[in-house]
Amino acid sequence: MLLSLDVVDLLQLQEMWSWRPIVAAFSRLERREPQPAMGAVRFDLNELMPRLVRLRHSSGWQQKTTDPARVPIRDLSESDFSLLYPELDAAQARQALFDAAYHSFVIARCRGPVALMAAWLRALADARRVKADDYLDARALPQPGSPDWIPADITDEIRGLDSRYRAAEPGTPAAYVIADLFWPLLVKAEEADITAAVQNSGDRRQLMALVEVARVWNRSPSVVGLCYQIEAEDEAA
Repeated sequence: MLLSLDVVDLLQLQEMWSWRPIVAAFSRLERREPQPAMGAVRFDLNELMPRLVRLRHSSGWQQKTTDPARVPIRDLSESDFSLLYPELDAAQARQALFDAAYHSFVIARCRGPVALMAAWLRALADARRVKADDYLDARALPQPGSPDWIPADITDEIRGLDSRYRAAEPGTPAAYVIADLFWPLLVKAEEADITAAVQNSGDRRQLMALVEVARVWNRSPSVVGLCYQIEAEDEAA
């Protein structure tokens, strides 16, 4: 099992997915890097336009007064996706677009085995001589924050499309918003703390990767930290 800490600009992600017209969203997203390989589904405005023309002239859409180019991605139905991407399953096309949009707004990420990352965090707490329970849960993983710390509609909508989130397990270590109080454990770590922690945990590179993610979170007030436990075979996702 792997632990993934993501620092994500959820506000921009929601704006692109839920509020911007699809043409505006594609125009913005196709310029963002990096994006994972998506096969036949990608943010390519030139490729999107003839697909929108086909959707606009479909029998189902002609009953509507709205131009599909002005509709956010969120509001497209399964049948709309089937017309936009007839070569793919509609649910797969939607998921591929969401995954690419999500990755476009991940500004920092650290991933590693759950047990090892927990050991590094506890070792750092010991090195800094702080009370681990102030930052970590009973498993030495980041403290979960209240879901109300960011607008619930963002949390629910993003998690609803995020394949790593287990809807049947809200609030568990499987997937959650990380508490703000967790990050100072890493942000305030000094060189001597890191050196001392490495003597106990044995991997300076991985501990520094955790510290750097925390520093990115700390200097970016509009972002949210998310914690996921994922299966090892999902590591490339």
